[in-house]
Amino acid sequence: MSIFPQLEKNKGTVSSQLGKDLAKEVLQNDQLDILTEAVELVCYDLNNPKAKKIRAGAAKIIEIVAEKKPGLVIPYLNQIFPAMEVPEPQTRWMLYRVYGFCAQAGSDLMEEVATLARTTIREKVDGQLCLVSSADLFLGDWGSLNRESCDRAFPILVESSDNILMNEHDWIFESFIKMIPLLTDQEKKTVLSIVEEFEDHPRKATLKRIEKIKNKL
Repeated sequence: MSIFPQLEKNKGTVSSQLGKDLAKEVLQNDQLDILTEAVELVCYDLNNPKAKKIRAGAAKIIEIVAEKKPGLVIPYLNQIFPAMEVPEPQTRWMLYRVYGFCAQAGSDLMEEVATLARTTIREKVDGQLCLVSSADLFLGDWGSLNRESCDRAFPILVESSDNILMNEHDWIFESFIKMIPLLTDQEKKTVLSIVEEFEDHPRKATLKRIEKIKNKL
């Protein structure tokens, strides 16, 4: 049975519960036809804003499956890439997470995703925390794989730290934590100088991340 009618009728663009339910069918009941249709629908009518809930709903399914079983999604990474430039941010931020979860695929495609992440970061404005933080997290996932990807991802994260949205710092810090084992001494000093600016932050979660970074440096 097609998932299209369910996505079409679903309210909103994040469609969390529906996406979770359909992803569960993929993960627990091997309903791989749901995943393959989601891959097709995430690129559905790309330039039509009215189709955004269908694309975003499909992206949610792919995101959940990618987090739990990235091997199921890796074969489709090229096919879903056109959806990285759809109008709605919801689809794009979920796909940034997909590419992060599947970063071990290590294809040239990740370079293209990193270029999009850099653009997202350079064009960030208030109200885009979910989108921008997902770009930050992708860079951490990809940049933690090897020195080559680290060389590409780390400067973009540093650039992101120059213009931090409210509460974005926690996600930049998460990415730094993943990348620390690959950083040079000078890069570690850069990370330390960034996190020290937040040592008086009132959020306990932020302070715990700072402590974790310092312990790893």
